[in-house]
Amino acid sequence: MVSVRVGIVSKTDVPVNPPRRRLRGAERRARIEAAAVVAFAHRGYDATAIGEIAAAAGVTRTVLYDHFPDKRALFLHVLATQHELMLTEIARGITSEGGPRDRVRATLASYLRFTRDHPAARRLLLDPIPSGDAELDEVVRGYLDDRANAISGMVSADLARVGVDLASTSLPVIVAVVSGAADGLAQWWALHPDTPFDEVVDAATRLLWNGLPRAGDP
Repeated sequence: MVSVRVGIVSKTDVPVNPPRRRLRGAERRARIEAAAVVAFAHRGYDATAIGEIAAAAGVTRTVLYDHFPDKRALFLHVLATQHELMLTEIARGITSEGGPRDRVRATLASYLRFTRDHPAARRLLLDPIPSGDAELDEVVRGYLDDRANAISGMVSADLARVGVDLASTSLPVIVAVVSGAADGLAQWWALHPDTPFDEVVDAATRLLWNGLPRAGDP
C-alpha cells in the first residue's frame, strides 16, 4: 500500500523494479516475426499454436492479432520475408566483383553467413516440416523453385561463357547440385562451428571450381 504523506516519500513508495519500457509497434511486430520463424521451423505449421508464438514474443494474443489476422497469414508472411532475405544474401555473393571463381567463393561465404545468422530461417525454407495443408505446402515448394530459378538467372551468364548449353538440362542440374552442396556444407558447419570459416569456404570453393579430380589444387 502506498502511504500518503506531505513532503515525505517512504522507501516502500519506490518501485523495486523500474517500469518496463513500452515496446513500439514495429518492435512488437519484429518480435512476433522472429518467434514465428523459430516456432514454425522447429515444430511445423500444424503443431504450432498462435498462443505459443505470442508467449515467445512476449506479447499477448490480442497484440499478435493486431499485427496478423491469423496463423496462416503470419506463416505466409514469414515465409516471404525470410525467402527474400536469403535471396538477397545469395545475390550479394553472385553479383560481387571479381572473376567467376571469386564470385563462387563470395556466394558460398554469403550463404554460410546467412545460415549461421539465421539457422531457423534456413530450416523453415529448405528443410520444412509438412504443414498438413496442401495449399501451404505448395507455397513452400514454390519458394524452393523460386530460389532455384533466381540462382539460375544469376549464374547463367558465367555458365554460358564456359560452354554450358542453357537450353539443356545441364543448367537446372548444375544449380541443384551446387545448391544442395552448399546447404549440406552449411549443415555440416553447424555441427562443427569451431572449423575456421575461411578454411570451410576455401575447401568448398576448390571442389566446386576444380571438380573432384583437382579438388586438391589451389
